[in-house]
Amino acid sequence: MSKIILVTGGAGYVGSALIQTLLKKRYKIRVLDRLVFTESSLQDIKDKIELVKEDIRDVKENVMKNVFAVIHLAGFATEPTAQYSPRLTDFINHIATERLAKMAKKAGVRRFIFSSSCSVYFTYDTPLTPPLYKETDKINPISPYSLSKHAAEEALLEINDRNFPVIIFRKGTIYGLSPRMRYDLVVNSFVKDAFLNQHLSVNSGGMIFRPLVDIQDVVWAYVQALEMPLNKIRGKIFNVSSQNWNIGYLAKVVKKILEKEKNLQIKIDIQPLGLTRNYQADNTLFKKTFQFKPRRTLKKAILEIFSHLEKNKDKNFLNPIFYNDLWYTQKLKNGELNNL
Repeated sequence: MSKIILVTGGAGYVGSALIQTLLKKRYKIRVLDRLVFTESSLQDIKDKIELVKEDIRDVKENVMKNVFAVIHLAGFATEPTAQYSPRLTDFINHIATERLAKMAKKAGVRRFIFSSSCSVYFTYDTPLTPPLYKETDKINPISPYSLSKHAAEEALLEINDRNFPVIIFRKGTIYGLSPRMRYDLVVNSFVKDAFLNQHLSVNSGGMIFRPLVDIQDVVWAYVQALEMPLNKIRGKIFNVSSQNWNIGYLAKVVKKILEKEKNLQIKIDIQPLGLTRNYQADNTLFKKTFQFKPRRTLKKAILEIFSHLEKNKDKNFLNPIFYNDLWYTQKLKNGELNNL
């Protein structure tokens, strides 16, 4: 294929996993990434991709040369980091996204696929069992992170047209192994804590909900968005999730699987109920349009993460580089990212 797929944030949690699949399908890949989390996730494929180490806010137009599609993953991807610097979050997640999309449209890019979040559904007075939000429901996001994502969605849909199709993925909380691993995502965090301490700490009385999705399913969805007929997906938003989970019940499932398969004794500690994000997403449109079926079971994903921990037991899994908020806020406080 002569055309290039531009993946922003390609060295990140989803991006590094996605690139490996795209390479297997013989796509030409250009990665745009500032490499805040280093380029270690790209080491095995560095000679097979074109790497542009630049900031999405001021990258030049030539990054779009010969690009067929953009998969835009780059940006702040967690709530606490966004709250640390709401203005910076809006610049990166919203304004830079709009700038990049307009650049892509001018260059004749044929598909622009944007990574948004189901966290836009959390709002004021959300009940303990939140409603199932559809993509067409009116939303009122309240956090700096979700506001920035929603603003980016609106900007993209304004410039969506027949010649510049925009596809928006509101993704649930992702889990599963990646070349750039994160242990601050709930399933990954539970497995890591079970491995290190045989102890799971569950916030908010274990009563909150999250839509969850396997990283393998997310990668598959992005590939489908590149290859599906545009009349099915152009200008649409999709809730990319597999299932809504009560987090307290999820902890019990993780405990049961690992106690049985790894002969552990795991304690669950339920923390008091407090204010935190709590939302559910209706994935009917995603399932119907993409003919979605999970690539594997939750159990298989959990055991894969645990096996990775076992094989790399000498590694420091508490290193801040595995935790987006810790890594970013540490660098921001130290002045290392003043030019962000």
